Amino acid sequence: MENKYAELENSFDCACKDVVKKLSEVYKSDYQMGGPGKLNTFLDLIQQEFDAVETKFVGENNLSSDSEALHAVRSIAKAYAKRCVEDYGKVA
Repeated sequence: MENKYAELENSFDCACKDVVKKLSEVYKSDYQMGGPGKLNTFLDLIQQEFDAVETKFVGENNLSSDSEALHAVRSIAKAYAKRCVEDYGKVA
C-alpha cells in the first residue's frame, strides 16, 4: 500500500510543479509590472490554482474516500502554495 501512496505523491508532485511553471508564466505576462494591487490578486490566484489541481487530482484518482491519500495530497498542495506565496510575496 505504501508504494501506491508513493506513486500518487510523485504524480501529484509533478502536477504541482506544472502549476508552478504555469503560475510563473502568468506572473511574467500579467502581473509582474502591476504593483501591489496586482500582486495581491496573483497571490489569490496561487491558492485557487492549487485548490483546483488538488480537486482535479483527487477526482481523477478516486481518492475522496481515502483519508490517508487525501492528507498526503493536501499536504503537498499546501507546501507548494505556501512556497509560492512566500516567494512571490517577497517581490512586493
